[in-house]
Amino acid sequence: MLDTVIRNGILVFPEGDVRADLAVSDGRIAALLKPGEEAPSREVIDAGGLRVLPGLIDAHMHVQAPFQGVTPQLTFHQQSVCAAFAGVTTFMDFTNTWRGTWVPDALDERVQEMAESMVDYGVHGKFVEAGREYERQVRELADKGCPTFKLFMTYRKEGVMADDMTLIKIFRAAAQNGCMPMVHAEGNAIAETNVDRCIAQNRLTWRDFAASKPVLCEAEAFARAVALAEYAAAPLLVVHTTNGRCLDIARKAQARGQRLLVETCPSYLTLFDTLYDDPENGHLAVCSPPLRTPRERDEIWQGIQDGVITLVGSDDCSFTRREKEAGLLRDASGALVPDFTKVVNGVAGLELRFVLLHTEGVATGRISLNQLVGLCSTNVARASGCWPRKGSLLPGADADIVLFDPDEEWTVSAANQHNGIGYCLHEGYRVRGRVKTTILRGRTIMENNEITGSRGQGEYIRRKL
Repeated sequence: MLDTVIRNGILVFPEGDVRADLAVSDGRIAALLKPGEEAPSREVIDAGGLRVLPGLIDAHMHVQAPFQGVTPQLTFHQQSVCAAFAGVTTFMDFTNTWRGTWVPDALDERVQEMAESMVDYGVHGKFVEAGREYERQVRELADKGCPTFKLFMTYRKEGVMADDMTLIKIFRAAAQNGCMPMVHAEGNAIAETNVDRCIAQNRLTWRDFAASKPVLCEAEAFARAVALAEYAAAPLLVVHTTNGRCLDIARKAQARGQRLLVETCPSYLTLFDTLYDDPENGHLAVCSPPLRTPRERDEIWQGIQDGVITLVGSDDCSFTRREKEAGLLRDASGALVPDFTKVVNGVAGLELRFVLLHTEGVATGRISLNQLVGLCSTNVARASGCWPRKGSLLPGADADIVLFDPDEEWTVSAANQHNGIGYCLHEGYRVRGRVKTTILRGRTIMENNEITGSRGQGEYIRRKL
């Protein structure tokens, strides 16, 4: 006897829709059944009027990650609650790595920290140097189910920037061990020079922050990373891409056969640099790369439509207002004294990622729901090395399933988000589409806006590219 049969739904694959009932047994998808086909089961879920999606995957977030003197209060369990409401059944974070860190040990520590999660989880390594026995470290990471790792091309003063020599060495080691590096592409020379000039001239507003990291700052690093990866014969993922100038570089690299993946984030598709003009709240939108303009937004949508961008991660790095303002002063009238150098970088994104893209992408006709499932699930699983176990509705895959209503409309507010930071950059945003049920390995963890899963229910996912 089957455990569960999901009936009357429309199954959404990146390749197209299928009218079928879905059979679940022992935490896996057992079969796709003809609609109404007899199949004895302990439970029947009626998905009439809903779309049946593979569990969504967010492979880019930062939780409990000390940065710029601040460690955010958001826990992995709380983030997994956000994930369940978002239809995310697997998420991935990064090791906390500094100079001298043995990265495989940092991986083990991160896995332990994430064990409180209600959803399944993976970990990316992070390298800041090609230190002692770095090739052995890469091999150990791969053996531990961590074939992906990140390098920052900026934040020299914060102690996490990887220089070009490190990039080449880690890229080569990745290529030799079946791994894939990813980069945060911002040119440190441009960014740091601009910041130093802003400090010297006392230009420290939130708008000055955005100006210190222009499109060229990102594009220079993007081009350099692509060139170094080509030289090292390594695949490469460039995360949180914000503009068409970078995409022009990507198009040429992909056209000549280079193994290059490009990711963007919902913030760059729905939020703009005008937020930095608000003296009391603009600092809440400080993130890197900074928010851009509607022109760049349109360029990114074009990149998604063209298939240059195949992944959307949230880059969720949620901070409370208190954490954002920890280094700031107020004047005699109580107003904030602007100083962007003292504001920790990061914005929320995980809980709203899918519904924002559905509203701005699917509901407007820019992309199909099938494409969106690829961007937020199947493509992510393939790129991260956990497909077909994850990101699939085919028999044998984990029964990670989302029931989605594409027509329900609702208004975003801090009050209906679950990260506890107390504000929302999308406050008042009218969205279309809502996750109704989230199922992890055959067990319902969120249903009708109520959590039914439990702390520690998630499992560490060992991955291989």
